[in-house]
Amino acid sequence: MKVSEVMNTQVITATPEQRICDIIEIFQEKGITGVPVVEGEKVVGMLSKKDIVPLISSFEVDYEPLDKLKKTCSYHVKDYMQKEVISVPPVEPVESCAMRMINNNINRLPVIESGCLLGIVTRGDILKALASCGNCEI
Repeated sequence: MKVSEVMNTQVITATPEQRICDIIEIFQEKGITGVPVVEGEKVVGMLSKKDIVPLISSFEVDYEPLDKLKKTCSYHVKDYMQKEVISVPPVEPVESCAMRMINNNINRLPVIESGCLLGIVTRGDILKALASCGNCEI
């Protein structure tokens, strides 16, 4: 089974100039924990919840949660995104994709072909694919 068969093509993305508070809102609204960061069609980074958590937890304990969120509006995605993007092509076997996630301790991979973002594959997508595949090997 190939990544193209299990990836999500409706990818929610961010831009480097977006504010962190806006991304937190997107994470909450969409129930996601990470996004590819794009400039035009090119993926220039990845931003996940774990990249943002240190920013929020660094505030004083007596701040209200809303105040913490407001404070993040002065920060931008480009300041917290992971710039080294690990990606997969659409023809990558699902088993190989799973190993890449495990070896790099990541939960999602952008699917890229000829420099363009085609989709995203998550650990959940991989688990569903492997659970439905009787002869897959990892």
